[in-house]
Amino acid sequence: MIMIGPCTGIAPFRTSLHERRALSATGHNWLFFGEQNQETRFLYREDLEPMLRDGHLTRLDSAFSRDQQQKVYVQDRMLEQAKTLWQWLEDGASIYVCDDATRMAKDVHRALVKVVETAGEKSAEEAEKHLQALPESHRYHRDVH
Repeated sequence: MIMIGPCTGIAPFRTSLHERRALSATGHNWLFFGEQNQETRFLYREDLEPMLRDGHLTRLDSAFSRDQQQKVYVQDRMLEQAKTLWQWLEDGASIYVCDDATRMAKDVHRALVKVVETAGEKSAEEAEKHLQALPESHRYHRDVH
């Protein structure tokens, strides 16, 4: 499961992780989380860090946009991890995106297209078709407003 949830979009993923733990679900869990500042806005840190330490959360890639001079967002982290992200997709991972439809969801989708293009060695058109097929197989879910 690949979860992408900046700001308060992380809330359903926290719940999903707790549920998966309670059900003893197997499988890998990767969270991309973004906020403005790590020190003051790292939502659910007290839940996520222990899950990361004990392996229930396989990966946590965070982007705190205001902690450095050049802003960094979740889509930047996704592109940095393109090869691994592509491998997870090829291995059957499902993608879940939750947050703002006007900007973040579009930027995340563009990043996913770029991941499929570069790491999957596909044309832009092939990458878009690949992503369009994922919802049909229940592997790309978006809860965006």
